[in-house]
Amino acid sequence: MLDISTKKPVVYATVMLKNINRGTHADSSGNFEIPLAFRKTGIIRISSIGYKTKEIKLSNLKQNSTNTIYLAIAKSSLDEIVIKTSKRRKKRLLAKQIVRKAIENILENYPTEAHSYIGYYRDYQQPVGDSYQKAVNSQEPIKYLNVHEAILESFDDGFDSDKLKSTKNQTLLYNYRTNKDFIQDSTLTVPYDNKSKKYSESVYITPLGGNELNILDLTNAIRNYDKMSFSFTNIFQRDFLRNHKFKVKRVVFSDETPLYKISFTSINEKTSFDYSAFGSIYIAKQDFAIHKLNYNLYYKRKKNPQYTVTIAYQPKKDKMYLNYITFNNFFEASNGNYFQLKKTSFHTKQHTFKLSFNRKIALNSLESINRNFKIYYKNEKLKVVAVRPFDTSNNTLIVFIDEKSINRINLEKEQKGENYATNFTFDISHIKDSNGFTIDERASIKMNQYREFFVQEIFENKKLLIHKSFIDKSLPLSKSLITPLKLENSYWMNTPLKVKKGK
Repeated sequence: MLDISTKKPVVYATVMLKNINRGTHADSSGNFEIPLAFRKTGIIRISSIGYKTKEIKLSNLKQNSTNTIYLAIAKSSLDEIVIKTSKRRKKRLLAKQIVRKAIENILENYPTEAHSYIGYYRDYQQPVGDSYQKAVNSQEPIKYLNVHEAILESFDDGFDSDKLKSTKNQTLLYNYRTNKDFIQDSTLTVPYDNKSKKYSESVYITPLGGNELNILDLTNAIRNYDKMSFSFTNIFQRDFLRNHKFKVKRVVFSDETPLYKISFTSINEKTSFDYSAFGSIYIAKQDFAIHKLNYNLYYKRKKNPQYTVTIAYQPKKDKMYLNYITFNNFFEASNGNYFQLKKTSFHTKQHTFKLSFNRKIALNSLESINRNFKIYYKNEKLKVVAVRPFDTSNNTLIVFIDEKSINRINLEKEQKGENYATNFTFDISHIKDSNGFTIDERASIKMNQYREFFVQEIFENKKLLIHKSFIDKSLPLSKSLITPLKLENSYWMNTPLKVKKGK
């Protein structure tokens, strides 16, 4: 799905099946999937803030191939923004006043009654640059890894309840999978620690612990408007206004609803001089309901955002219900798939070691054998006299040992001992693989971690079911019980498209 003018993706556009009021969302590349079961009679209604809503019959789209859909910009303006005073005079409404009014109206615009929504959850990682591609020696660019997907139903007792702590706010897991079409790398599943691993100094996300869904839920500053969420929205109803400065950019449309698009930037004195936050908030002109909040935090010395949060709500009758939420944070980690020695064997008659590595060796890095290769037997150093490639694959080397070293420690006799092989130690340094990585050097991999939830169907006035297999909020989703769903084929996983498993 592309912008007809710029040809850029329309990110997270809502795609609803018109006849059943159930749907999905485009991903960050503008891609989405609709099951073939809806092809004959289905009509999709595509909407996104700032664009004209478009309806398409699925039967008109090509099957088993990618269809390109273009959306056009809806008419927007920066018309006069006014309020009436008690003296019946018109007064221009400032951006900060609009945001304040929106926060004051949260309990009026969002449901305080019990409700639920079924949707598609996923978490995954995206490498920044090509360092990970080189680290795993992939010929293809790697866009996604560690992809986990789920269909779940979240029960919400209303905006006047605590989303994370209330026993009336629970979640059922209907489907869960680790997507094996993408690389699974356990060395990159680094825990959140609010320090060096996945967050930055002076940046805070609370509470720690719990599962990945908890982490996503707590970043919803609109739903948790009176609780601590993330720096520097902090407690939304108290801190968002005083930590940022605001400016009305223009009026845009969501369907027929006019919205103020208000940009904001952080105030250094209120946040931190090391960081800069900016984003935009979309607020309805008529009732001051918040339709969307996008928040980006940058470390001033880095180009990549430390984290980005996007929260979108949609109207249904007279209330606003969650449409989607995405949380992306940047982190660096040491990858476990590094250049290393994998196997060794000693050949007594030839006085040679056969050393096998997990990657191809850059032969021009073998120049100084005295510096690069040190081999010991019971702490007795063996003299290396030559190193040669073993085969054309360049993964294996033959190391030649001086005969005097062999005779001095009488290896022929020693090899009859029970622990003979374990007495060898290898100190190999400086040599590099074909991608330029040094032996035993754990490369720093830059990653973006995503957690996303896209609502597929909303259920108004739906109370918590009597159930015993709700998701345990203290355990990962992979450890949760799955509840069979009769309509499971009507909800689908919108798996990322156009991606190969780089290996």
